[in-house]
Amino acid sequence: MPELANKVANFSDRVDAPPLAPSLGRFHCEIVEQVGAAWDALAAGFTDFCIEQSFAFAGSRWSKLRAVGLILREDGAAEPVAMALALIAALPVLGIGLAYVKFGPLWRRKDKPADRDVLFAILDALKQEFGIRRRLVVRVLPPADPDHDWNEALKRANFSLHKALSDRERYLVDLTLSEQEQLASLGAQWRANLKKASSELVIEEPDLQSGIPAFVELYKNMLARKQFRDHHGIEDLPAIAEQAGETLGLRLFLARHQGEPVVGSIIIGSGERVFVPFSATSDKALSLRAGYALRWAIINRLRGSNARWLDLGGAEGDSGLRHFKLGNVGKRGRVVDIPGEYDFAPNALAAAAARAIELGRGLMRTSTLKKLVVLLPI
Repeated sequence: MPELANKVANFSDRVDAPPLAPSLGRFHCEIVEQVGAAWDALAAGFTDFCIEQSFAFAGSRWSKLRAVGLILREDGAAEPVAMALALIAALPVLGIGLAYVKFGPLWRRKDKPADRDVLFAILDALKQEFGIRRRLVVRVLPPADPDHDWNEALKRANFSLHKALSDRERYLVDLTLSEQEQLASLGAQWRANLKKASSELVIEEPDLQSGIPAFVELYKNMLARKQFRDHHGIEDLPAIAEQAGETLGLRLFLARHQGEPVVGSIIIGSGERVFVPFSATSDKALSLRAGYALRWAIINRLRGSNARWLDLGGAEGDSGLRHFKLGNVGKRGRVVDIPGEYDFAPNALAAAAARAIELGRGLMRTSTLKKLVVLLPI
């Protein structure tokens, strides 16, 4: 990717960089100071792709934060073996603070078997670049991974647990099942509601340009009806959709009743996991069992693809939502915990700066202390 190549600097060639950690061995590291669409083209080559590690999502959702990319390559190979997108926040003047890697790094390529040495190497590279060279606390929030033990890997890399998450469960539907196997896997009540879904529902997959406005309106009406605050950034969806394009597999599904949208879901994912970052319902959806019909249609559309899991996200403390997702996951799916946030702090001053930034974020929700945390070109 020429565009990306022009923006990276070879980590090992920097005269001010500390010696590379021994575990990097056969790998070398590159830094992308200005992340763009070319980043996502590379990220799509990983089976553990996650939307939070994409420029389309992070660049739109967290536009006020500075994103810096780290790419790990094996000596003599053209394609990256691992990637990590870090969001940078720092205190003014001091320039110390936090480098946050959410649901990353990516370390399992589609065309290669998983290699734990790659994971350890990129964790070491994150410590070297952001922790030691830039004097930042490196915070990693690994994904809910049904196949790999992140706790063991992070502890081995000298990261320590910062905190566990309250909404840590993630609900994964197994997409490798046949239709009959999937039906048998569903919870009994979920299956009964699916059978009761209105026959007048029409499921469609509109193009994004025409469908996104209708979905956003449906979502906003849901927020107003339920008196919810939007924690998912629905205003960013048009920008995310424009950036993601076909590379990251962003798709919209709507269920209509008598021509009116009653439920919709956005899905995105180019690896083994497809995510559902946004869903919305009208007040008619419950009686029509429209949510059940739409989810079943999405599962059927994804069957036979390269995706292994449909990641339904968390329950956010909503018992009804948790019950719905558990029934959808059924007997053959998985409920997997996010391990929690892990930190590497190069020194006590960096750790104190990270705590100040966290305090500032909390205060900004209720006060005018908006200048406590700034983003610096470090």
